[in-house]
Amino acid sequence: MIKDALLEIGFEEIPAAYIQPAMAQAKTLCEKLLAENALNAQEIEIFATARRITLLISGLVEKSAERTEEFVGPSIKAAIDANGSFTGAAKGFASKHGIAPEALLKVQSEKGEYLAVKKVIPGVKTQNLLSVIFTTIISQLYFPKTMVWESGLFRFARPLRNIVALFGDKTVKLQLAGVKASNTTFGLHTSGTKSIAIKSPDKYLSTLRNNCIIVSTTERRIALVKAVSLAAKRLKCTAIPDEDLFDEVNFLVEHPVAVVGNFDEKYLSLPKEVLINCMRKKQKFFALESEQGQFTNNFIGIRNGISEYQDVVRDGYERVLKARLADAEFFFNKDTATPLFNKVEKLNGVVFQKELGTVYEKMQRVIKIAEYINEKCGFKIEQKIIERACLLAKSDLVTDMIYEYPELQGTIGALYARKDGEDKNVATCIQEHYWPLSADGQLPNSSLSTIISIADKIDTLCGDFAVGLIPSGSADPYGLRRASIGVIRILLGGISLEISSLIDKAYSLLPEKLSNNTRSKEQLLEFFKQRFEALMQSNGYKFDEIKAVLAVGFYDFLNAKARLEALSKARLDERFSLLTIPFKRASNIITQAEKKSIIIIPNIVDENFFNCDEEKNLYSSIKQIELEVSSKVPQGDYLSALMLVANLKEAVDEFFVKVMVMDNDEVIRSNRLALLKTLVGLISKIADISLLQG
Repeated sequence: MIKDALLEIGFEEIPAAYIQPAMAQAKTLCEKLLAENALNAQEIEIFATARRITLLISGLVEKSAERTEEFVGPSIKAAIDANGSFTGAAKGFASKHGIAPEALLKVQSEKGEYLAVKKVIPGVKTQNLLSVIFTTIISQLYFPKTMVWESGLFRFARPLRNIVALFGDKTVKLQLAGVKASNTTFGLHTSGTKSIAIKSPDKYLSTLRNNCIIVSTTERRIALVKAVSLAAKRLKCTAIPDEDLFDEVNFLVEHPVAVVGNFDEKYLSLPKEVLINCMRKKQKFFALESEQGQFTNNFIGIRNGISEYQDVVRDGYERVLKARLADAEFFFNKDTATPLFNKVEKLNGVVFQKELGTVYEKMQRVIKIAEYINEKCGFKIEQKIIERACLLAKSDLVTDMIYEYPELQGTIGALYARKDGEDKNVATCIQEHYWPLSADGQLPNSSLSTIISIADKIDTLCGDFAVGLIPSGSADPYGLRRASIGVIRILLGGISLEISSLIDKAYSLLPEKLSNNTRSKEQLLEFFKQRFEALMQSNGYKFDEIKAVLAVGFYDFLNAKARLEALSKARLDERFSLLTIPFKRASNIITQAEKKSIIIIPNIVDENFFNCDEEKNLYSSIKQIELEVSSKVPQGDYLSALMLVANLKEAVDEFFVKVMVMDNDEVIRSNRLALLKTLVGLISKIADISLLQG
């Protein structure tokens, strides 16, 4: 018979950010463990709220399939001595598996012949297997932070309070952290301690739905969006779009109900960004605007549970928000009592990093890097504008508003700068120099924002690498991977500037004891190379194409991407694709010859030493396109250059069929190597196509 299985892990509320990663882990673990135990499921569904993670497994048989496993032991050489007797290694292996050495089998592998044993693993009741599988899933879930709350020292994001484990209508036996599995779960935290019986896995979703709990993540988000939309519509307003907030609130509630509230109109004099942040970050409220697009003094909060005592909930929401807005008004008035520029000197009291100095000293370096980019790339921005923007860029860090709402850094600085009448580009730059805020975030819009964004990120990267704050594994507490990807993406937007020269400039401005740290420079260049590779792979380029392009240079990312795009397109043409193998052969021959110090490959081909038509034909074909290829490459017309080389396919094939490159005659051999060197050199500034696979 086929049955469904259910595992619900019940716990005290865990942070919303923990839930989706845990869902992915739970499903992956379930798939892996089922496969290891020869259990095939028709479907595995994962659901979650802030208080439960649930696996619903459909279509499991009552017993795992019988299977045969092969266990490989010692090699024949180690297992049988010169007299044909079994050695201790063979006897030990046989004893381990409970058989006589004579019963061992001989199997052949790539490494030679080995002794082995084949065992028939009988099927096991699924009920028993699930006990181990479910326990393993719960135990192996990873969270950024965990806690211990019971004598067994079991660790989880929050204390476990309930486990539902079913196979069909039977409870799967397991106990973990003092919690025994059963067929009952709990309702909303507002509904008291009443338990809810789950008769079978297929009744789980509907049973909880009937008790005002929407376990399905997708279904609950739809209900949340609908509740906000309808509440806003009743006010003839619309909710200001905020997908991240919808995602977060979705994992804070189990049954979303909208509660409409309002605040004193006097607070509308505060900047919209401040109002939204007060509502969003602290209270998880949705801000509203009228049909005419004007910000309103209404908001929508989301409560968890049925629509009882709405007035009490509304009063509570409004009281808390009023206190937040009063604080924000106080901070805003205090901050704007003096111009933003007056706060610049205070940055001398903010340490950026103990070996790199203060934020003020950092921004002095950023000014010089930005001026360097401005000159190198021909932006022609006035020096005084660059200096002003750099000095103001971090000045909001010492404001009261940012002390309370650090997530508004840049945004507040831009607002204050506009209020002070600063140049509009300078004001915009204060916010945009932080961009992109994520790997795929929006890039700076203006030239001023662009060069200061690059300069700021490069200074941070060079400084951190110089003092040894280098990301390792998944740890990146200073966001250096994000910063490097930001630099690459900005440069790819149309700025031709070598990253190596930019790094040299930034290092020259670091404190003297750090500026000559050559090793960390090399590490940073490799770090950028790896980020570029990853970014190009995420853009759909093939791994071997990326390697081929980067093998001949990557310092200018814009140029490297242009070469990569050309190679990717050229590879779609059969003529060029078929040229890969002979080019790889030519490259390998040259590499092997150069390793032999007695062979020196000349740079010039001498036609007088040709002694067969295939040599002459290949050389003639190369000469016909050489000038044209050499003119295409400097112009950046890499695709045309590659397709010209593709026309050599027939001549190259004939050469390798008829000609022995490593001739016994040293002069002929050297001349033929020079011919291959010329061939490979045609596109040596575009890519090393010998690295292409397939």
